[in-house]
Amino acid sequence: MEYGLRLPHAPDLHTLPADPRTACPAPWRALLPPGPLTALYFGSEFCEDRLPDADEALALCRHAQQRGLEATLLTPLATPDALQRVQALLAQLVAQGAQPAVVFNDWGVLGLLREQHPTLARRAGRLMNRSLRDPRAYQDAPQGRASHDGRRFARLRRFLAEAGVAALESDADLEGGFLGDGDDALQRTLHLPYTFAASGRNCPLKALLYRDGNGFSKAIAERCTAPCRSGPLPAPRSDTALPQWRAGNTLFYEVPPAALAGFLAHADRIVLHEEAMP
Repeated sequence: MEYGLRLPHAPDLHTLPADPRTACPAPWRALLPPGPLTALYFGSEFCEDRLPDADEALALCRHAQQRGLEATLLTPLATPDALQRVQALLAQLVAQGAQPAVVFNDWGVLGLLREQHPTLARRAGRLMNRSLRDPRAYQDAPQGRASHDGRRFARLRRFLAEAGVAALESDADLEGGFLGDGDDALQRTLHLPYTFAASGRNCPLKALLYRDGNGFSKAIAERCTAPCRSGPLPAPRSDTALPQWRAGNTLFYEVPPAALAGFLAHADRIVLHEEAMP
C-alpha cells in the first residue's frame, strides 16, 4: 500500500509526517496498513473557485519534487470559464517544467489533457464514480460493507484505460466494485476518511456573502472569496448517526470504520484527508 496526502494548508519541508497515517483522525490509524508517502494532492475536486493560482500550484509542485513525491493536481467539474482556467494553469505549470499528475472530474478536462498535455499523467477523479453514496443507506448494507461486484463498472474502466488514464480515484461508495480487481492496469486509489454525499454549484457558504434575496443568483454568477478555507462545519442529520460536514459547496460524511476492510483489498493507494475539503 502507498499513500497520498491532501492537506488543508500548503506544507513546508518539515511538516509532512513521516507516517502518513498520522494525518487522519486517530481512530483510523490502527485500521490502515503501513506504507510510504508517495504523492501530495492539492487543488479542488468540487469547486472551481478553489482552483489554485499558478504561483501556488508551482510552489506545491516544487515542494513535492523536493521530497521525491508525485505532485497531484485535483480539478473539479468545469464550466467553460473554469475549463479555460484549468487550461491556463496547466500551460503555466508545464512551461515552468512542472509535470503534475492531474485528477479530472470533467470530460472536458480529460479532453484537454489528451489534446494539449499528453505527457501529464491522467487520473479519473471521485466524481467519475456515480455509485450510490447516501450515508443513510449504510444501515441497510450487509454488515456495513460493499459487495464489490465490479461488473457494472468494467466497461467504464476499459474506456478510461484506452483513453490513457493511469488511475481511478474513488470514495468508499456503498455499492463497491468501481475500483475493480486490478485486472486493467489502472492504479486503484481510495480517498479516506471523508466521502462526499452531495455537491453542486449552489454553495450555501458563498450565498451567505450576499444580501437576502440575492444569495444563490449571485453565488452562481460571481467568483468566490472562499470562506470555506477556514475549515469544514459540522452538519449533523437526525436520520443518520454518521458524522457529516459542510465544506463549501460539498457535503461530506465519515465512512464507518466497519466498512473499511472491504475496500482496502481493492486499493493500491490511499489518499488521506486531514479534514473535509472541497
